[in-house]
Amino acid sequence: MNNQEKPIRNKRYIIETLLLTLIGLPVLIQVASIAIGMLIPNFLVAIVLASLVIFPVGFWWARKKNLPTSFLPRYLPVLAPLIYCLLTWAIVTALSKGDFTHSSFGDLMGLFIPFMATNIIAFFTGSLWILLLTPVVCYISFALGLAVGAKRSGSVVTNYRGRLPTLILSGILLIIIAFQGYQRETHLVTENRELTVNETISLWDYAPFKTEDNRLTPLSSPATISIDKDWPRMDGATAAYPVYASAVQALYKGLDENSVTPYIHSRRTPEAYNALIAGETDLIFVAQPSEQQKKLAADNGLTLTMVPFAREAFVFITHKDNPVKNLSVEQIREIYSGQITNWQAVGGQNTNIIPYQRPEGSGSQTTMLAKVMQDTAMREPLESEMAQGMGGIIRRVANYQNTSNALGYSFRYYASQMNHNDRLQLLSVNGIAPTAENIRNGSYPFSVNVYMVTARQPTANTQKLMDWFLSPQGQKLIEDVGYIAIGATH
Repeated sequence: MNNQEKPIRNKRYIIETLLLTLIGLPVLIQVASIAIGMLIPNFLVAIVLASLVIFPVGFWWARKKNLPTSFLPRYLPVLAPLIYCLLTWAIVTALSKGDFTHSSFGDLMGLFIPFMATNIIAFFTGSLWILLLTPVVCYISFALGLAVGAKRSGSVVTNYRGRLPTLILSGILLIIIAFQGYQRETHLVTENRELTVNETISLWDYAPFKTEDNRLTPLSSPATISIDKDWPRMDGATAAYPVYASAVQALYKGLDENSVTPYIHSRRTPEAYNALIAGETDLIFVAQPSEQQKKLAADNGLTLTMVPFAREAFVFITHKDNPVKNLSVEQIREIYSGQITNWQAVGGQNTNIIPYQRPEGSGSQTTMLAKVMQDTAMREPLESEMAQGMGGIIRRVANYQNTSNALGYSFRYYASQMNHNDRLQLLSVNGIAPTAENIRNGSYPFSVNVYMVTARQPTANTQKLMDWFLSPQGQKLIEDVGYIAIGATH
């Protein structure tokens, strides 16, 4: 072969191989991944298995083509797309600080357009690692097949110029991406429904006047009051919903399962305060307001009036197999400020502490900041990500996962009533357990009041209802639901 034929042959090989790597291989691995994904639940594993189909393609390509004898012309058509994908991913991850909810990850769909089918699956499932894994395993598998096929056919490389810098660059990018992945995963939690302890309930189970599977607590004696018109609109924290929903069922007359809807809501603590301030509800049942909620009321020319109606405990939870049974207030502060990171430092096993928090503005988080941390800054919360279809990914504060090295906090009612779990333990604080008696007498350090809150002059029926909650019958209902009464119950 003369010297003019060799560049022409190399050029034809490069063009044909680029077409294969940018069109043929992406189609093949995506079809194989989807087919295998129908048989196994983990799509990432399906992609890796599908890459095994690509290896023989590389092997066949090496034996079919007249391969260039220089390293770069032979392997650049497959290594260039690989390096492009690695470099693009590393840049996007750096710009977004590993946050899959960042808009730049949406741009990867266009930047990795040959792999559009698996890109769509990545966004629907929330597993954006699919965006990277699909092209990487595809091109690596093809390159390995190409190398093995070339060796078997006796086609040796005589010019290795460019091999070392290419491999070093690829290796550096892989190391960077691995480190980025490690950094990202240390701040993210994969939630497991069986391990989750959260602050949510099925409101339908506690719907007033529902005739079937109604979990509301009945009064132990005939109601001492009734309200048959101008029914107060109530809202509040999720944990308080069984209390005021039980009262609605016992005291509100002339309403049924459907017509009661405008008068009872459970928008959770932040939204309940917003609704109260906006005049959308008359009375809310919540923990103390945050500074932001007080400011919002003041900005609207309102003053929040808080009337305690029950006692609660702000408790710290961990797995029952955790040998630590007690923490001091100072130890809790040091854990949640990031100064203590290992259970061994507080008398436990030599394992990392996984400290869960609650969303900003929630009753639990507000209490944690005000009562426990006070002026001590908290560490960044652990987060989890959830897929929102083609709407992308949302990132939120992770729910507590009851593993042996976890630590979390909540109100006692959530932990002991709504999330009754034999594998959960409530820790003592400063040597004092959160028992009913210790909460009632205030010896437990984080005994707190639960409040009825108004933002305007109460209507006659609203005041009547508030007075009833403080009466012996109202206090008895509060105890029957699972809270600690603040007054006489008989």
